[in-house]
Amino acid sequence: MNILNKLSPQFREFLQEEGIDEEIFLFEQTLRYIRIKPDYQITFEQLQQQVSNQILPIYEIPTLYSLPADEKISNLQLYKDGNLYGIDKSSAAVVYSLDINKNDTNLLEICCAPGAKLTFIADLLRLQTKEDGIQRKVFGVDISQNRLNITQSIVNKYKLEKFVELILEDGTKYKSEILFDKVLIDAECTHEGSIKHLKKYINKPIQEKNTKKQQKNNKASKKQLQKNYTNTYTTEQTKANEWTEEDFNSRFLDQKKLQQIYDLQFSLLENGYRLLKQNGMLIYSTCSFSQKQNEDQIIKFLELNNDAILVNPFYSMNQQQCKSGKIFNTIRFDPKVSNTGGMFIAKIKKL
Repeated sequence: MNILNKLSPQFREFLQEEGIDEEIFLFEQTLRYIRIKPDYQITFEQLQQQVSNQILPIYEIPTLYSLPADEKISNLQLYKDGNLYGIDKSSAAVVYSLDINKNDTNLLEICCAPGAKLTFIADLLRLQTKEDGIQRKVFGVDISQNRLNITQSIVNKYKLEKFVELILEDGTKYKSEILFDKVLIDAECTHEGSIKHLKKYINKPIQEKNTKKQQKNNKASKKQLQKNYTNTYTTEQTKANEWTEEDFNSRFLDQKKLQQIYDLQFSLLENGYRLLKQNGMLIYSTCSFSQKQNEDQIIKFLELNNDAILVNPFYSMNQQQCKSGKIFNTIRFDPKVSNTGGMFIAKIKKL
């Protein structure tokens, strides 16, 4: 499937401007991925019986498995019971790159909603607490109350309330009395690496015109943008405007809006690093293929912070089915190479 043929021709202009290879989008379907609660006792044979006989383990990330793209999980008893999660392999790799261990007590995720990575982190903290009795917690910050409500429901479903604290706040402004062992910034971006996002524009044709109510909401979102110094995609007011022609053009074709995204990402990176302990690790990730949103942000950040160095995200994991980024010690996933959604991962140590 060439997804580009189903999107606005102007999308190719965005790809050319951002230096993104169109061949990334030449794929049939990506696999879907699930993970099993890390201490849930079940054999692979039982998983085949209860989930699918086509399930396959992802050996690089424990408890992660692949399924055919069209496999449904919502009716599975394991899912209903809170022992099975849906998460893309690239997103699971972001969490795995944190290298959560017994020395980690307090972690922070900025832009945490809707919670797939956050609950993975909480599960790993829960596992460590189960071993030594030391209470641990991940603090999840997000600017959207609606998205935090969804995150809270997921946290509740998987019984992780003791290990998660959700905070409604602009990630560029969040302050804390404590510093964190690890910080994850899954930064807001243009999302062109997220196939499920692009498919929403296909399923809801971008030629669709906004209703008067949507136009009013969009004007409100612009006022919120000026007030909060954030991007229009994170405000509640834009929800009615999502996946329309105006939203598509704003996300990919409006240079002013793109610059706001770049500025937001760097502000998130700066604030996350400020909240990191000495010798702590920060992960910066996006689901964009854009060098401006990824490597360029890291280069600029390192130039301004002499106590920051890039380290390999996967010291204990083979870099199978992913590729090196455009600067040393960064990683990229994409549909063509990795059979996943797009993801950029950089790991920064604070000296």
